[in-house]
Amino acid sequence: MSRITVAGVVLVAMLFTLGTATAQEGLEGSCWYDRICIIGYAHARYTFAEMGAEGFDLTRLFLTVKADPTENATVIFTLNRGGDSPSQTNIEIYNAFVDWKINDQWALQVGQVPTWFGYSGWRGSSERIEWERSRIIQGIPFGSPISPDGRTGFFVLGAPDRGVWLRRNPSGSEPLFIVGVSNGQFRSADANSSKNVDAHIKFQRPWGSFGASWLKGTFTPVAPFPAGPEADRDALGLYLVYNPNPWGFQGEWASGEMFNRDRDGFHLQGMYNTGSGIAYASWEEFDVDPGGGIPFADSYEAWSFGYAWDLDAANRVTLQYTDAEWTSGPLVADESYGGVQWQFAYR
Repeated sequence: MSRITVAGVVLVAMLFTLGTATAQEGLEGSCWYDRICIIGYAHARYTFAEMGAEGFDLTRLFLTVKADPTENATVIFTLNRGGDSPSQTNIEIYNAFVDWKINDQWALQVGQVPTWFGYSGWRGSSERIEWERSRIIQGIPFGSPISPDGRTGFFVLGAPDRGVWLRRNPSGSEPLFIVGVSNGQFRSADANSSKNVDAHIKFQRPWGSFGASWLKGTFTPVAPFPAGPEADRDALGLYLVYNPNPWGFQGEWASGEMFNRDRDGFHLQGMYNTGSGIAYASWEEFDVDPGGGIPFADSYEAWSFGYAWDLDAANRVTLQYTDAEWTSGPLVADESYGGVQWQFAYR
C-alpha cells in the first residue's frame, strides 16, 4: 500500500472517531468550584520518512492541573509523555510552578517554567500549526558519530527550566517584559555552579506580534548526551508574525553558541486562512560552524507544506510534508518526512 493511500486511510479513521472522542472528553475541561481545572491535549500521528521508522505514534500527551488557591496565586502542574520528554516514552513532570501576582502589572513565576524565548519556543505545540519547533530553537539531540552535536538547538531537551522569572504585564500598547534566572539544565538539577540569565520583550498588536529574546549561561552535558565539561550556552532571537487574515507571515531567527560551536538558523512561513483551516508553506535553515573538536560544518535545510484543518474547537487534523536534507561534513542525508496528525484538546 502506498504512503499516500495509508495517510488517506489514517485521515478517514481519525475523522470517523471524532464524534466519540468529543463526547468522551468534552470541550471545557473539568473544573471544581472555579478553583481547580484540568486541561490538556494529545497528538496522534502517522508518519512516513525517507530514513527511520514509519508508522503510528502517540507523539505528545499533556495533562495540566491549574489551581487558584488564592486571589494572587496560580499553581500549574503538567504531566507530559512524548514531545519534549527526553525519554519519549515515560510520563514526566513538564511544568511545576507558581505564578504569583504582585499587583496588576507585576508577577513572579517560580519553579519549573516553560521558556519565554522567541516565538516557536514560547508557544506550545497545541498552538503551532507546523508539527515541530524550528531546528535552531529545539533541534534533536544527536547528529552523527563524527558530529554528535551538529543538530542540537538551544532548547534541545525541551522548553522548561528551573528558576525564577519576573514579569511585567503590558498596559495599553506597552510590551510584555520578562527577566529570569535559571539553572540552564532544562528540567534537571544544576550540574554546575553557574546560572543562566534571560530577558524577553514581546509586543502584541491587532495585526500580529513581534519581539526579541536573549539568553546567557552555560550547560553541562548529561544524559542523553555523553558526559562532558561545562560549556557556554547563549542565544539571541528575533521574531515577527502577521496573523493570517487571510494571508499571513511568520518569521523567526536565532543565533548563538552551544557545545563550543556557533550556530544560527531561521524559519520563514507563509500562511493562508481558508476559513476552516490554515494552509502553510515554509523554508528553514540551520547551520552549525566548526568547533569543539569538529573540523567541519553541519547544516539542515527544509521545505515544508501543510494544511491545518480545524474540525471544531477541540479537534484539528494537520497534513504535512517536509522535504529536508542534512549535511554533516562529507555525509549528506535525505531526511524528508510527512504524514497526518490529529490533535485533540480540551480546556
